[in-house]
Amino acid sequence: MIITDILEYYKEKIELRLKTFLDEKISEAEKISYSSREIMQYIKEFNLRGGKRIRSVLIIMAYKSLGGKNENAIIDIAASAELMQSFLLIHDDIIDDDDLRRGGPTMHRIYAEKYKGCDNPKKFGENMAIIAGDLLASLGNEIISKSAFDEEKKLKLLQKFNKIIKLTGYGEIIDILSGLKTNVTEQDISKMHKLKTAVYTIEGPLHMGAIAAGASDDQLKILSEYAIPLGMAFQLKDDILGLFGSEEKLGKPADSDIKEGKKTLLILKVLENANKEQKELIGNALGNKDITKTELTKVREIIKETGSLSYSENLAEKLVKKAKNAIKTSDFETHGKDFFLEIADYVIKRDY
Repeated sequence: MIITDILEYYKEKIELRLKTFLDEKISEAEKISYSSREIMQYIKEFNLRGGKRIRSVLIIMAYKSLGGKNENAIIDIAASAELMQSFLLIHDDIIDDDDLRRGGPTMHRIYAEKYKGCDNPKKFGENMAIIAGDLLASLGNEIISKSAFDEEKKLKLLQKFNKIIKLTGYGEIIDILSGLKTNVTEQDISKMHKLKTAVYTIEGPLHMGAIAAGASDDQLKILSEYAIPLGMAFQLKDDILGLFGSEEKLGKPADSDIKEGKKTLLILKVLENANKEQKELIGNALGNKDITKTELTKVREIIKETGSLSYSENLAEKLVKKAKNAIKTSDFETHGKDFFLEIADYVIKRDY
């Protein structure tokens, strides 16, 4: 089984459904106003820029692993995860004041540039991006509610969809408030990773696919035991790529976490292990919007020299092993179980 082939196969199907669905929404919006049509066009472009589509493929594979047969119906549920992710990313980009996402301008930058002649383009852009995110959350609910599943399953799927958003919001709050704390612990970071990433990246999608297939409580529990450590490993890898990855492959700057002063595990461990001079350099770099390439290179060197990078890498590997052990004993169909085992390895080997 080649993970990248499976991801590409379903990515094409998911993106075709997103295009069809969003074209319908553009036509509906056109009857309301020009501005409604415009925002829906931007939403469509943002959603179709690319991305790995891991969350939506997890939905499909969980569904099929538990005997689900209606591929068209589960593609709708998979598309809802992509709409949810875009909603969360657009709002996250406002919070982080990022300019680049998926190789293009963030939603608030699109509007700030389009309406740069107004009194406060930055504020205007943020306002419109908030609305775009809100619309995407609504669209995610809509595509589930109109799917071909029976009413009981649709209700459970809608409940799960909205619970994922709620828990992710709690994780985002922890993330934002950590910027005000001087005593962030590894436990704080783990809790944030669980809520902000593991739930909406791995556990939530797996549960949605499983619910659509009529999963038992025991099956959902096994998926959680697999998903939470894997999701935390996913975030650790994201943090590593966010500092050491290729901007071209990531589709966003590889220095934004430093510029934003994020308290990642990389930063926590480097500050624990660094000498006085190294701590001073890291302290000056964190939150510095004008950090130079030379300073950033030095930060990367210190993170390696102090063992901080290897600590995060080793922890990610341990979490992946824990996830794989949980799924090995499950009663899922063989092709699904094999996929879950291989996607776990893919999570920490990926380069974007």
